[in-house]
Amino acid sequence: MDMHLHHLPFTPRTLTLAIAASILASQPASNVIAAETRAQQTEWRCQTLTNGQWSCDPSTAQPIPVQKVQRSKPKTRAQKKSVPATASASKEQHHSLKALLDWQPIQDLPPEMRASEPFYSCGAYIEPPRPGKDDTGDVNKAPIVAESNESSYDKASVATFRGNVIVRQGSRQFESDKASLDKNRNHGQFEGNVRFRERGVLLAGDKGDLQLDSGRATLENTAYVMHEQKARGSATRIVRNEDSTLELTDATYTTCPPGDKGWQLFGQNVTLDMDSGQGLAKNAVVRVQGLPILYTPYLSFPIDDRRKSGFLYPTLSQSSDNGLDFSIPYYLNIAPNYDATLTPRYMSKRGLMLENEFRYLAGNSQGELGLSGLLDKDELKKENPYYNDHRWLINYRHKTDLTSRWIAEIDYAKASDKNYLDDFSTALNLSANSPLNQRVGTRYLGGDTNHSWQLSLDAHQYQNMNQTADDPYNKLPQIKLAGNWLANDSLNLNYVADYTKFTRADNWHYLNETLVNPSDDVYQSNYDSGYGIKSANGERLYLETGAGYSFDRSYGFIRPSVKVQHVEYRLTDLDQQNVIDDLNQAYFGSFTAADYTESPKTTVPSFSIDSGLYFDRFTNIGGTTFTHTLEPRMKYLYSPYVEGQEMNPVFDTALMNFNYHSLWRDSRFSGHDRLGDANQLSLGLTTRLIEDDGFERVRFGIGQIVYFEDRQLWISPNAGIDQGVDQDLDTDPNDETERLREDMQDAVSPLASELVYNINRTMNLRQDLMWDTSNNELDSYGLYYQYKPSDRRVMNAGYRYLRQADRYVKNEQNGNIQDPNNPGTYLTTDNNLSQTDLSVAWPVSNNWSAMGRWQYDLTNKRNLEILSGVEYNSCCYQVRVLWRKWVDVDDNIDHPNSKSGIFLQFVLRGLGDLTSGSTKEYLEGIKGYAGDEK
Repeated sequence: MDMHLHHLPFTPRTLTLAIAASILASQPASNVIAAETRAQQTEWRCQTLTNGQWSCDPSTAQPIPVQKVQRSKPKTRAQKKSVPATASASKEQHHSLKALLDWQPIQDLPPEMRASEPFYSCGAYIEPPRPGKDDTGDVNKAPIVAESNESSYDKASVATFRGNVIVRQGSRQFESDKASLDKNRNHGQFEGNVRFRERGVLLAGDKGDLQLDSGRATLENTAYVMHEQKARGSATRIVRNEDSTLELTDATYTTCPPGDKGWQLFGQNVTLDMDSGQGLAKNAVVRVQGLPILYTPYLSFPIDDRRKSGFLYPTLSQSSDNGLDFSIPYYLNIAPNYDATLTPRYMSKRGLMLENEFRYLAGNSQGELGLSGLLDKDELKKENPYYNDHRWLINYRHKTDLTSRWIAEIDYAKASDKNYLDDFSTALNLSANSPLNQRVGTRYLGGDTNHSWQLSLDAHQYQNMNQTADDPYNKLPQIKLAGNWLANDSLNLNYVADYTKFTRADNWHYLNETLVNPSDDVYQSNYDSGYGIKSANGERLYLETGAGYSFDRSYGFIRPSVKVQHVEYRLTDLDQQNVIDDLNQAYFGSFTAADYTESPKTTVPSFSIDSGLYFDRFTNIGGTTFTHTLEPRMKYLYSPYVEGQEMNPVFDTALMNFNYHSLWRDSRFSGHDRLGDANQLSLGLTTRLIEDDGFERVRFGIGQIVYFEDRQLWISPNAGIDQGVDQDLDTDPNDETERLREDMQDAVSPLASELVYNINRTMNLRQDLMWDTSNNELDSYGLYYQYKPSDRRVMNAGYRYLRQADRYVKNEQNGNIQDPNNPGTYLTTDNNLSQTDLSVAWPVSNNWSAMGRWQYDLTNKRNLEILSGVEYNSCCYQVRVLWRKWVDVDDNIDHPNSKSGIFLQFVLRGLGDLTSGSTKEYLEGIKGYAGDEK
């Protein structure tokens, strides 16, 4: 046959055949007898001409050696039929390819590829080498190379190719036993062991046809694989449309490896769109181990890593609060810059809930709007003060970059009631859970490298989410200017100006709880508007300016600094006599009527000089060379005591807990309502062992503050307590006052130390110890151990102790109990915090992992949380089952009401790439554990 320079009038079109469907089981071929001769193979190279036709030339091809196979001895008449060996081998190869689809088990992968696979991987799909596989050019402009054992071209304008037909164009390759091209109809037909390869895609079918002028193609009885997505499937028929979408009939889709039916998606009609990266199945059924778990007339699912619409991971639980609790989020990829997550949730004891989170990105703005709530009234009666109420939550967060330096923000969350988050939790992206933020603000960043400053304006309101706590102050508004000026390499000047108006709504002060429904054990929280100095609202102006100079050398530093602080108020809503009585009682008669003012002012200068030295040497311990450092440090701080600060309300200030880092602070108070007095010298010593690569093996620090004068400034725990009103307090303010006054008179602080010992790269030990040398007792202590050889293997053990004031003993109604031996007082008991925390997450086999956590309150002899569960991971799905028993943070310690629940989660790998409403929140207490949910 002569095809020299014969023009074939076919215009080549893009053959972006990608994704089809299921695996067709094939029986192995029986014994065959090989032919003794084979035709010489001819290779044709075809180039597209300017008129769109082809020009093809035969290239020089070497004859393929004839393979001879020994004939088997005839046994029966049926076995005497001769089948060419090449055809038989081709069929067996096709059947194997159709079943395995380039699959390589994990043990057969190269070491570097095996190390990059996730822990649950069983293997990967590996494309075999072939000509043009890595071609990155325009496939439509690449020359067409055709190979076959035999070829012919008849007068009816039909070109026929037989035997090992291979047609390549760039990175694309089509194979079959027989192919025919009809120039009159612009039609191609392929029969027998049809295989199509494109980068990352393999299709293996029985036959197919192609309309060359439109690119529409049809394949029958096809199996497919997408290598990078680790997805495979099958279909009785696949149609490739002109827009490159694929329509599959009676199709399957799964990310399980060949031979594994862990989960499969079955669809009567499935459309796959490579451009958008998503699939759409109609009349779809999801089966797990052959059992149908979900039917839907419409299902969208991903076929690559891009965002797309579809169901996310469902969560099933059973708890004492909500009963049977089932939720299944649905993700909506509305546009490249808009998406939403809609989560229907059914709770058998409460009703149906719907949660929706909408996110957007528009120009210089981004944000999210979340809405959640019961579709009807709350149906739970037991221990629920919100029975028969509508319950809801709204969350809105927005940020706009007005310029490169100027931003505007909104962070607003509001709930129908204080128990909403405790009862339901949420998957909405709240910036704070208690209290909820309700803030609108703007910030401008000014200056340059030497002088940076920031101006901010905020209106900040809070919603208290604790039934037995006071509401915090709102800041409506707060205007703040803060800056830092580097005058030169050593001199640093800084300043702060802060104006804030503090307000609180009426009935902000928690009094007690009363039983309003005995049959259902329902309590109601009672509030009032506060008493004495705590009823104050008003404006505060805080000003600060300071300068520091640094003498830094390689062997040490000296950093003197000076600072002046000023705070003044304009107070409202005060009852003068109540305030005088309150402060006189709280501060032991030191406050008199002459000290009362509604515009108190305080100005305090301070001076400090911080210094340190750095020594190091090389040392060898256990065969390892370390850099051993010795770093003594000393800081002197002086601030005079300025009286009259009792009249300053406590808007946002508290006494901070003492630890090793407190040695170097300039104040023992947070906030600006107390400008503390100090005349002290802090002494500390730190030593480290550092390996050659910078790894810190050991760090130990110890230090103490020497006080030259007693501290006189404090915040009385008795301030704002109305002795004539019945209120249930948690902590005994008299015991707390006694402890504070003792600490203020000690000549030295507790001896503070910290130890961090990284035993190796996977194991570490940390200890924090504060020892009260004045009373020879433990002030606070923490010991924490972690062993973490990998993200899935982690063990934690911890103990924490903190000396605290005694608490009141509670009755079943959460009220204080009268002391029968001391009329007018209440029973108290030890309230020192003493807790253990044990947690573990560990694989017990290649697929199974166990996890658990146990928090125990040694002081009150009760379990705070018990968590136990198992997790099963396979190549294609994850199942997690957790049992949890816990008490709420505001629970009655003496009469605890523990809660329990069972939580179940399925993760079908490949049906979603976002985690929402998962059990992961319960595993956050296992520090260092990273559970995979992809």
